[in-house]
Amino acid sequence: MNEFALLQDNLDGRVQEFVNLAQFTTFRIGGPARYFLRVESPTQLIAAFNTANKLKLRYFILGGGSNIVFADEGFDGLIIKDECREYCVDGNLISAQSGVSYNSLVDAATEHGLTGMEYAAGIPGTIAGALWGNAGAWGKSIADILESAVLVDITGQIKIVDRDFFEFEYRHSRLKYNPHLIVSVKLRLEPGEKSIIADKVKEYRQLRYAKHPTWEGSAGSVFKNIKEPELIPAGKLLEEAGVRGMRVGGAEIYEKHCNIVVNRGEATAADVRKLTGLMRDKVLQKFNRRLEYEISFIGP
Repeated sequence: MNEFALLQDNLDGRVQEFVNLAQFTTFRIGGPARYFLRVESPTQLIAAFNTANKLKLRYFILGGGSNIVFADEGFDGLIIKDECREYCVDGNLISAQSGVSYNSLVDAATEHGLTGMEYAAGIPGTIAGALWGNAGAWGKSIADILESAVLVDITGQIKIVDRDFFEFEYRHSRLKYNPHLIVSVKLRLEPGEKSIIADKVKEYRQLRYAKHPTWEGSAGSVFKNIKEPELIPAGKLLEEAGVRGMRVGGAEIYEKHCNIVVNRGEATAADVRKLTGLMRDKVLQKFNRRLEYEISFIGP
């Protein structure tokens, strides 16, 4: 039995072949996935994860596609498209499946008069992606509100872990070097005044949208801010290094923010790699500081 047949046999015949990935990312860049599977429940998600590991097949869990650049050649493995989107609010706790959008949980918290998530207003992507990269803004991140998470390791063992498991740092968690499947997340918030929370959410969204393009054609911040010895915005270093206006092919630095690259309609992953490499070189030459990528290049 060949690889595709094995996948179909293990995953109820729901696997597709050669699905274009550009449509599933905010950058709108990327070639085809050799295999592609949508999952809509934790049971389906875990089955796909365990099957890929059992078959020793390369895989990638795709959520909102907001912080990634797929290779022009595509991905030679299984893309698992996470569409597990149920959540519930119980007192001060919000429990969410992995595919729930970060932003929808901000709205849920606001609706229930819960404070602590305002910082995430306007941040794209899923809660699983936020956990993987410790996403945040305005000096706060998911590390500040995480109560626990349900994970699956590569042996198929299901475990419930608390925040200490993740070894959070700025835009980093241990999941980046110790892969686990994120099944669900539980967040602990605090009661607050609904109108004040709503005003803060509105303010943060307006501030973000004022300096960011629409998420169509962009992957957000390209590089992480520098944290040592004090926080230095990557955009400030890039601006002072003279990157404004740079363009390679269809990839161009956004006119309102030097740490954002936009797709002008025909950009390739190769364009983005070359342009961002030039940006990083400029900062290294001027400041002797090497910027670290916040976006991820995936494939082939």
